[in-house]
Amino acid sequence: MMRYLVLICLCFVASCAPRGAFVMASGDAGTVQAVFVATNRYAPDGAGQAGLGVTRDARLRFGRVDISIPPGHKMGRIEWPGQGAPDPARHFVAVGEAEYGSEVALLEAFGPAPEVVLFVHGYNVNHAEAVYRLAQIAHDFDADLPVIAYSWPSAGNPRGYVHDRDSVIFSRDGLERLLEALTGDGRRVLLVGHSMGSQLVMEVLRQLSISGRGAVLDGLSGVALISPDIDNEVFVQQARRIRPFPEPFMLVTSARDRILGLSAWLSVSPVRLGAIRDTEGLGGLPVSIVDLSEIEGGDAGGHSTAFTAPAAIRLLQGLGG
Repeated sequence: MMRYLVLICLCFVASCAPRGAFVMASGDAGTVQAVFVATNRYAPDGAGQAGLGVTRDARLRFGRVDISIPPGHKMGRIEWPGQGAPDPARHFVAVGEAEYGSEVALLEAFGPAPEVVLFVHGYNVNHAEAVYRLAQIAHDFDADLPVIAYSWPSAGNPRGYVHDRDSVIFSRDGLERLLEALTGDGRRVLLVGHSMGSQLVMEVLRQLSISGRGAVLDGLSGVALISPDIDNEVFVQQARRIRPFPEPFMLVTSARDRILGLSAWLSVSPVRLGAIRDTEGLGGLPVSIVDLSEIEGGDAGGHSTAFTAPAAIRLLQGLGG
């Protein structure tokens, strides 16, 4: 009990810490990673990516942010400028952005790429953090495909867990629409969900199946749920309604994930899906598990080990190769 109380206190302290924010800089001193964006976060017209906040919007917005990654970047890290002056030689900075007026314009911006990576972020993530994180992931995993972030309106606050759960429900139709657009012209989509974003992914896959749009599911080249914040029984019930079931389907888990331990305690459940170590109890579903429980390094809570621990990044790169 005491350790969970300590975690809760740490969450409240963290909510007072500076959050990631867009920093625009001229020129670049490193590798530029383009991150495409689809979002149902509201922003006043003309506000750009920096204006996307917490408020939910029924319509989708589309854009691109070019992130410069410094030459001295360390695998698994985002070198935020912090309170000092941004320096492209040492920090992640945005060096360009674009807005697209429709899904058609977004698809045209991808060019002839036959496949894209679609990343759905998790709980307690603001828009800048979602974009910078995907830039870091794409760079560290040597992605040679276009990457797109579905940035749903998380509160970006550790105390916003209920708000974020509601935002997941609100965001299902937007993600469904995006997947339909991405797969509509024969393009393949590798769908990746992290934390609470995995719940959003599963809800939308189930929604597509129930509504008879199996063609969209056929357009998925694979699904990976990283540290999924989902109840095991709920996951099985969701998965049983998804036909065709996407394959390959990977769960990236860790029994050392303290954030999921807190989530399990708050939900009065023995364990969350992202903390299991084998497929026992998953009803024979065709899923594979990559267990990162023995991996050292990464974020302090063990919730983002898959893309913050260099050893985990190398392991997952090997699986993908």
